[in-house]
Amino acid sequence: MVVDLKFVEAVPAAVAFRLEAGCVHLWRMRYASAQKRAPLIDLLAAYLGVPESSVALRDETRGKPRLAHPRRGAGAQALEFNWSHSGDYALVALTRGLELGVDIERFGKSLRALEIARRFFDGSEADALAALGPDEREQAFIGLWCAKEAVLKAVGKGLSFGLDRLVFARGDEADWRLVRADPMLGDVSAWRLSSFEAAPGYRGALAWQGGPGRILAFEYPHTLRSG
Repeated sequence: MVVDLKFVEAVPAAVAFRLEAGCVHLWRMRYASAQKRAPLIDLLAAYLGVPESSVALRDETRGKPRLAHPRRGAGAQALEFNWSHSGDYALVALTRGLELGVDIERFGKSLRALEIARRFFDGSEADALAALGPDEREQAFIGLWCAKEAVLKAVGKGLSFGLDRLVFARGDEADWRLVRADPMLGDVSAWRLSSFEAAPGYRGALAWQGGPGRILAFEYPHTLRSG
């Protein structure tokens, strides 16, 4: 589903208390590679209510970062998160009690969309892309790539899992919906996928398994330090 998100400028510490079960906080921020994980650490510290120096991360086998020491508030589920960056922007998604994945990709890359799709995607997806004109194909390809990445990141799988092991169909609104997946990814009907304009010239996707979730979108107001 394509959603129209309005990113509202906010201070993380001022809205962290609004993160309840069934809610996702999505943050957009300016990003430079020299910052490494500093923006992520900064945001997690605000939600955990601890100094940045107290936030420690560990990477799973496939590279998904997690809190090394999960913290729970009184009666609250552990904080879950995922992040992605591309070009000049990063997205960070936070929730409680849900495994989620987020991806952002920049349009205008020199991509051989159809060649990549024929090699790595399911044949039906490649055929759907082939039926489009060049400009529309690039937009659709980036949207499909984001959707696949978001789902795989939610379950802690890397691209090596196989991009053809989750199959999307293009809907009437020129968006992609998950129609078939490897059993390791769970029941297709349990997946929730939201696609959106992450920033001018960028596509984003957010995925999780479970019931419907309310998405609140925020803009990080500060220039973050380098990591």
